[in-house]
Amino acid sequence: MFSLINTRVLLSLAMVVAAAAVIIGATFAFFSDTETSTGNVLAAGEIDLGIDNHSYYNGVLNPGTTWRVDYDLSDDLPRQFFNFSDVKPGDWGEDTISFHVKNNDSWLCADVTLTSDDNNDMTEPESDDGDVTPGDVNGVGEGELADAISFYWWADDGDNVFEEDEALLPSGPMGVLNVDETATVDLADANDNIWSGLDDDPLTPDDVRFVGKAWCFGTATMSAYLQDGGNQQSGPDNRPLNCDGSGVNNVAQTDSFTADISFRAIQSRNNTDFECSVPVVVEE
Repeated sequence: MFSLINTRVLLSLAMVVAAAAVIIGATFAFFSDTETSTGNVLAAGEIDLGIDNHSYYNGVLNPGTTWRVDYDLSDDLPRQFFNFSDVKPGDWGEDTISFHVKNNDSWLCADVTLTSDDNNDMTEPESDDGDVTPGDVNGVGEGELADAISFYWWADDGDNVFEEDEALLPSGPMGVLNVDETATVDLADANDNIWSGLDDDPLTPDDVRFVGKAWCFGTATMSAYLQDGGNQQSGPDNRPLNCDGSGVNNVAQTDSFTADISFRAIQSRNNTDFECSVPVVVEE
């Protein structure tokens, strides 16, 4: 009898222990689910500015300073807006530059730097007309040609001609700059867009914008032609720049100057107060 009771007690204890084990085990078995997002990426975007140029010299298309859109104006393929070695008073040139911005909205600025302005020789006509360039410095930085050639810029519609309703930008002789001095032209920044006339209006990747750039060895009459609504095959060969060289004397003979023309595309997102003319400070 005692043995039977002990056996039942032991069985009861075993059942209690088993039940406790089930309860303890159940406390670790929650409902659950797992979802995983894979391949998360942060990648920097890009801004890539492409330039092309359509160039005329005295009303004739000049292949040497004309090129299709190029996103890398490298030294391997010289891309020059002017490269003429025998200019005379009354000569003129015109370039229509187009801008193509890849991938992101951008502000756009132009920087023009006079890099040399030299008197390369002293001819008798030069000295007769009052050129007194000192010979002991070989004429470096003493040229008069930059003072005699004026540049003109405007917001163009792509036909290479200054027309009504197109904004004429700051213009004048290259000689207003000292050697290594830079003039900045605001094309599209937080304060203005030369094409739309609006502030806070950056270029978008779908935009193609045009700027006309003309030069005259003398003085140009920048009277706007009638607007023809775009490229109607009536460019500078039919509607030339009116360049008057009669006021130029001989002091610029044999002189030369060089210049760098740069264009900057700067992101507009998170950069809403950007101004082209504010110097960029580079921290050392």
